[in-house]
Amino acid sequence: MKLLGIDTALNACSVAIVDGDRTLACVVSAGGKGNAERLLPLLEQARLEAGIELAQLDGIAATIGPGSFTGIRTALATARALGLALKIPVWGITTTETLAQAAILAAAQPGMNTVAVIDAKRDEVYIQCFAAKDGAPLTGPQLLNIADAPAILPPGPALLVGSGSELLQAATQRDDLRLSPVSPDPDPVLVARLAAQRPRPTTSPSPLYIRPPDAKLPSAVVAAPAKLTVNIQTCGIENAAVLAALHDAAFAGADSGEHWDEKSLRELLAMPGALALLALQGGEPVGFILLRLAADEAEIITLAVQPPWQRKGVARRLLMVGLDKMTGRGAQQCFLEVAENNTAARALYASVGFAEVGRRSGYYRVAGAAPRDAVLMRK
Repeated sequence: MKLLGIDTALNACSVAIVDGDRTLACVVSAGGKGNAERLLPLLEQARLEAGIELAQLDGIAATIGPGSFTGIRTALATARALGLALKIPVWGITTTETLAQAAILAAAQPGMNTVAVIDAKRDEVYIQCFAAKDGAPLTGPQLLNIADAPAILPPGPALLVGSGSELLQAATQRDDLRLSPVSPDPDPVLVARLAAQRPRPTTSPSPLYIRPPDAKLPSAVVAAPAKLTVNIQTCGIENAAVLAALHDAAFAGADSGEHWDEKSLRELLAMPGALALLALQGGEPVGFILLRLAADEAEIITLAVQPPWQRKGVARRLLMVGLDKMTGRGAQQCFLEVAENNTAARALYASVGFAEVGRRSGYYRVAGAAPRDAVLMRK
């Protein structure tokens, strides 16, 4: 079975193609910036090295996190798009299990518990513990303050792997913790091989976002006056905090599971082809749309409007201006994903010419809520 493995979740952009036990190609580009621009050229390089066509792939595996918000989206969006086009399954593999598997395979002392620990900055780490016996997870992936992380470590000797290993070792008083010499970035070969060990997925993988949003809604944005005099203007990275706050408020209580902080929005706004439009009413932000153009295809990444301004025409104005600008830049078609239960958004998109072209079962997942299908629409 020929599988494509993709990772852009941490500090590298990497692609591998495997066929059973054989590695047909593995291409790694260090550095965590610009993954959106680097991934497709690396994928083509790997394809050429493997000597195959993409149509010969049997499946795709991509890392789903924890890690960089934009990195997670880059790998998943690419994997899902290829999976949809090639009509092949897409597996989601966590960064922590991939790191742990690499450490286990390279261990000089097999049989130790393994702890994958990733530096999440701000004195925090993403961490997950795995059993010595069979590498099975002892905990789920978590985001913890580095001072609190030692409390979840299993008793006995343990092998630490990942960019946060030295931080965790320094935060403990234990002398039975060892550092693994393997790379702190997921190996795309292992990403693919872990997928090969699992049943064929029936749903598309969901991103594993752990860190909650940081930005809060500006207090000046409150109730909407009766008259709509909204102004639409382009905005950039300098408005990331405002956009994050608007997104958080617009989707508060929704079961999409996506919460974007200021850093995440900065990275999205920095992507090639990205366009953000901000809706202002009386000089105050009330909503925004974020789109991206790649070749002749546009994608609506998100459309968010403050609750007091919903169903007042703001979303339609943002949508129409955004589509017009994408058309002006050469877009021939536009895609989006929307939760099946978001009837207002689906009606809005349908009213301007979007039609349903597919579904992703159980795509939107969040703790405490039933999974929701994603409706894929195209105009």
